[in-house]
Amino acid sequence: MQVKINTRAEKADMQDLFGIFFEDLNHAADGGLYAELIRNRAFEFCSVDNPDYHGLTSWEKIEKGGKTELHVEKEHGLFPENPHYLVMEILEEGEDIGVCNHGFGPGIFYEKGAYYDFSCYARKERGDCDKLVVSLRSGTGEIYTSQTFDITEKWEKYQLTFQAPCDDRQGRLAVTAKGSGCVELDFVSLFPVHTYKNRKNGLRRDLAQLLEEMNPRFLRFPGGCLVHGGSLHAGDRDSLYRWKNTIGPVENRPACRNNWGYNQTMGLGYYEYFLLCEDLGAKPVPVLPGGYDPHTHEAAVGDELKEYVQDALDLIEFANGDAESYWGSRRAAMGHPKPFHMEYIGIGNEEVGEPFFERYPLFHRAVREKYPEIKIIGTSGPFAAGKEYDRGWQSAREEGADLVDEHYYQSPEWFIAEHHRYDTFLDNGPKVFLGEYASQDNTWFNALAEASYMVGMQNAAHAVKLACYAPLFCHVHYENWRPDMIWFDNCAAVPTPSYHVQKLFMNHHGDAVLKQEISGKGSSVMMSRYPDSLPGDIVLEANESQVAFENIVITEEDTGKKYTCQGTVLSPECSRKRIATVDSQNYTIRLNARELSGKKGFTVSFGQQDEKNRLFWRLGGWANEDSIIGEDIDGRNSCLIQRTRSVEAGRNYDLEIRVRGRRVETYVDGAAELETEVRPVAAEPVYITSSLERETGDIIVKIVNVLPREEKVQICLEGEEGSRFTGHIYRMEGFDRDDRNTFEHPDLVRPDVADIEFDSSVFEVDIKPESLCILRLCRRQNPVLHGLYADPDMLKYKDTYYLYPTTDGFANWSGTQFHAFSSGNLREWKDEGVILDTASEQVPWSVGSAWAPAVFERDRQFYFYFCAKRPDGVSCIGAAVSSSPASGYRAQPKPLLTPEMVQAAGVKMSQVIDPSIYEEDGQVYMLFGNGSPAVVKLSEDLLHICPETMKNLEGVEDFREAVTVLKREGIYHFTWSCDDTGSEDYHVNYGISHSLYGPVKYLYPVLEKRPGAGVLGTGHHCILREPQEDIYYMAYHRFATPVREYPEGRGCHRETCIDRVEFGTDGRMKPVQVQP
Repeated sequence: MQVKINTRAEKADMQDLFGIFFEDLNHAADGGLYAELIRNRAFEFCSVDNPDYHGLTSWEKIEKGGKTELHVEKEHGLFPENPHYLVMEILEEGEDIGVCNHGFGPGIFYEKGAYYDFSCYARKERGDCDKLVVSLRSGTGEIYTSQTFDITEKWEKYQLTFQAPCDDRQGRLAVTAKGSGCVELDFVSLFPVHTYKNRKNGLRRDLAQLLEEMNPRFLRFPGGCLVHGGSLHAGDRDSLYRWKNTIGPVENRPACRNNWGYNQTMGLGYYEYFLLCEDLGAKPVPVLPGGYDPHTHEAAVGDELKEYVQDALDLIEFANGDAESYWGSRRAAMGHPKPFHMEYIGIGNEEVGEPFFERYPLFHRAVREKYPEIKIIGTSGPFAAGKEYDRGWQSAREEGADLVDEHYYQSPEWFIAEHHRYDTFLDNGPKVFLGEYASQDNTWFNALAEASYMVGMQNAAHAVKLACYAPLFCHVHYENWRPDMIWFDNCAAVPTPSYHVQKLFMNHHGDAVLKQEISGKGSSVMMSRYPDSLPGDIVLEANESQVAFENIVITEEDTGKKYTCQGTVLSPECSRKRIATVDSQNYTIRLNARELSGKKGFTVSFGQQDEKNRLFWRLGGWANEDSIIGEDIDGRNSCLIQRTRSVEAGRNYDLEIRVRGRRVETYVDGAAELETEVRPVAAEPVYITSSLERETGDIIVKIVNVLPREEKVQICLEGEEGSRFTGHIYRMEGFDRDDRNTFEHPDLVRPDVADIEFDSSVFEVDIKPESLCILRLCRRQNPVLHGLYADPDMLKYKDTYYLYPTTDGFANWSGTQFHAFSSGNLREWKDEGVILDTASEQVPWSVGSAWAPAVFERDRQFYFYFCAKRPDGVSCIGAAVSSSPASGYRAQPKPLLTPEMVQAAGVKMSQVIDPSIYEEDGQVYMLFGNGSPAVVKLSEDLLHICPETMKNLEGVEDFREAVTVLKREGIYHFTWSCDDTGSEDYHVNYGISHSLYGPVKYLYPVLEKRPGAGVLGTGHHCILREPQEDIYYMAYHRFATPVREYPEGRGCHRETCIDRVEFGTDGRMKPVQVQP
């Protein structure tokens, strides 16, 4: 099989394609990503949230040697939006009297040595209990550490910081009182000090770090069904998710019933979501309610509906408005004066029904009129096909929505069968946002099927613009839904195979899909038992109801034979009955069904091989609102098509199912109901997609093999003839289909990575059975010069870069000539010829051995400093001057620096070689030396030294030669070469100082070999800063490649390379990413 990839032909833009979706279900926020450790911190839990909740949920009385009573009141609360508070009446003073919180799950996780910020509001209502004791405790009550503070009769906020002395996964937080009387508490909080990005009111670091490592292009939030379920009134405890209730001080954010059956504090609110997007580098994609609850069918009208529309406009101002605007000023007051640059907004989540589609245009038109730059996302319901799905797309086209949000959760086999789903979607009109999808489990096979589908989405990027897996998080002690991408408890997290697939696709995303042509692919492998028909049993079923089935007739259409089956009554106690088996390719089932009691209707299964493999038509279904044709494969369900329908008790329904090959049509009372083609699961030998990352020029090829056999794929990169490539290959392979990651084995399924190198634009890759393979290919950018050159220095003058290396390839480094090279882009270099010959009359004092130059420009004069040997064989540093950067250099008659000068200054070193130049405040310095480094100031004419300024540079660890310095943000950043230029371990170390003369604090190596890529002996460098910009490049040499051509004398056969130098958020230089 061969795939030809045209690296110069972009097929479609895909800049935002793969992202993530966060919804607070499975306790993903409180008890999860939101780092608060106290459950029910404000005593606001109530039965509206969950029938088992009350104001003291998760709180427990402590009564040792005394007596106390606990109850929750709201008469004298501090915060109107969260009025409840704890009243702790100490009836009898004791040794240990108070209350403790269990946290989430089995308890609070305390990590040894970690710091925790405690805060609460408290007051003494009466009595002499004017001291409170806060303690970190074990699950059995052992006190680890405690602090005491005084309280008054006024509500005050108190803050403490604790350090945990040990690890404990079942910890408790206790607040106890000394004395007797009555104490009131509110907003009792405990946060780890070190949250993600160390933000206050922040996020749990390990969970957020997993998101950061995914490198998502966008974040969809806050839901999900969380958005559209509940009361339409913003002030109600069970209201829909209203973003304005989630900003400002956390004490003023009203607690709310979560649509998944628990309490949400709103501590993780819209402001925190926007911050998270900013921290992740992901575009925010907020989803707002459309003034309609599709579950209760309650719809906003009049002023109430206008309020929902205004919420959408105000959110855009909150995100993007300047700090002087009303909502922009609210954002600024929270600590973020700059806009968040929101580009997308979603209206509605999975809404179906005309009331929503009547309201959507009001939102759409208001946003389009005031903010035409915002991309608006409509919705097409919770299914992949059907009447409601079509209605969503119709609405989007009528209103001109930018995207349509599709949701579906299907079997892995469905994702394989539907690989080409979006190929035929149109280029014009609304685009697809696949806002929720997953394949119903967390095994390797699920992840593999999802990967194959993601390849299909990428290849259809003309139509698909955004896609995100769902759900994201699940706390193992609060499961509402599965599968989930990341499972966690109170102290650890387990990324699933699906997480690793998503992470690979996002980290190796690309900006544009490339045109490709596949040949020699071979035929697809049929995974369905019957690819052309749907034979099997016919089974009747009652859905939590009592149902009478009558007048059952089955007709084999090919032969005309009819079979009459006896009627039956099914009930929850006896809910299923097989009535026939059909082997025909074309058949019709007719029957009457009547629900006698119950509420979920009935099902007719057909083509059933066993209870885990079947087709079915279900009327009533979820909450008695659906009519669907579905398919079970190995017990995994897919909804093939859907429409809304409620079954009326007592009504007789005339039902008909027509099966023609794999086409299915259903009718109710003679009227067409549903129609679908049941696609057979046919797996292609491999699925391939390719993309271009514009910033780096990298070519990314993703290959998925869902079959249990190996494939060989020849990749031909058209337009790259003569190019060589290096990069990495990421593989997920060798796993059993049912393998999954667990807390006991969290890394069972994860990718491996290896360096790759190809000397041609045509190469072959082995694709293992049931595997994912991603190749990231980088055109070999190094070496930058053709030939053997080492010890480079660089200069930028006007718009041209100049490079000055040692001419290499001579035994004992005995070359005599220096060349200059020029470039407009740092990659294509022109040899300007010899600028200085140290064995000629140009340098009167030298006999050769031209090494390690340095160059400096001032007032259009160019100063060239170089190493050469005197007739006595001793190395010195000379100087030459020219009015041109690449010609006309005139050497000074005597050396600038000699060993005698160095010795006279009391400076110690082995050889006087390897100059580099540094300028600060108009003064020019030279750094130089071998064995030990030194610094000296140059005279005003730059052709002499100031001997009294010469000193050894202190603190340079493992120094061999070639020291350089740059100053950034008030810090001197030193780099120097270590080991020996003839050693493959030659490398560059890095340290910092507050003084040019040191001492230098060594930090770590910044340039090292990459043996897997054939890169050895990296060192003797310079660092060029782009004028007036914070952009840096390092030029250095390495052993000439391929190394095998120079088995001996590798230190004399070197080549010059250039790579970027970057600084981290801590201000320190990052290790250079060596490009082979």
